[in-house]
Amino acid sequence: MNRILQMVQEKRIPLGMQVFMDHPAVIEVLGLTGYDFIMLDSEHSPNSARAMEHQITVADNAGLLSFVRVSRHDDESDIHRAIEAGAAGVFLPLIRSAEDIQRAADAAFFPPKGKRGVCPSFRAAKYNWRDFDAYAAKNNEDVVLIPMIERSEAVDNIEEICAHEDVKILVFAPGDLAWSLGEQSGMMRGPRIQEAYRKVMDAAKRHDVAVVGGPVLTPTPEACRKALDDGIRIFCLGLDTMAFRSWCETAVDTLNASLEGSEFTRPPAPSSGIPS
Repeated sequence: MNRILQMVQEKRIPLGMQVFMDHPAVIEVLGLTGYDFIMLDSEHSPNSARAMEHQITVADNAGLLSFVRVSRHDDESDIHRAIEAGAAGVFLPLIRSAEDIQRAADAAFFPPKGKRGVCPSFRAAKYNWRDFDAYAAKNNEDVVLIPMIERSEAVDNIEEICAHEDVKILVFAPGDLAWSLGEQSGMMRGPRIQEAYRKVMDAAKRHDVAVVGGPVLTPTPEACRKALDDGIRIFCLGLDTMAFRSWCETAVDTLNASLEGSEFTRPPAPSSGIPS
């Protein structure tokens, strides 16, 4: 069984971060500080889902499970190449229906479960033809498809999405979804997104689907507990580039505040890029 799903079953809360930067130190630090998984981005970053072996290898050595957010949910090459590099599963952006998930499943799984082509010459199979049957069976059992609920159509179709046999985890993604619902950068503050949140969380609970979420940019104990009470069972806290920006903003503000009442000055800090 996929390790993250096993943690959920054992009522242990997995913690991950979105990784946009292509640098091994970022991944190693996450492994050293108590994270459980990473979501390697290839939708909004320069990273390619087809060239992530080095990042996944670093994550393996750091004790982290790797997932890849592919650039498109219907890019079959991105899906199977991310898995061949060693990803434990894929995040599927802009899902609208169960049909979208089925197309991804065909790319991720070997026959008879899917339609993925057979080849032993890649990292996840250990370049091993003799044991390929065992690898294929384990792949079909362990690989996780994680639809991202980012469009109003996905909310409308949430029952069929959660009912799909390969959906064990989903992401409630308020950033894109708020825009899809006409509430732009309001994230979780608008009435439409709140209604969608309740609908998705209720459907996930009925179908025993674990929801990924949490206060990604500004986590606090109170906000994390609220997410937990809402039904979030997998936390994804932090996005590496934005987390670094937040630290930099805090450092500048701290130094500027320390100069008050002294003879020294500094330029005023730029406006924050992190929502309050």
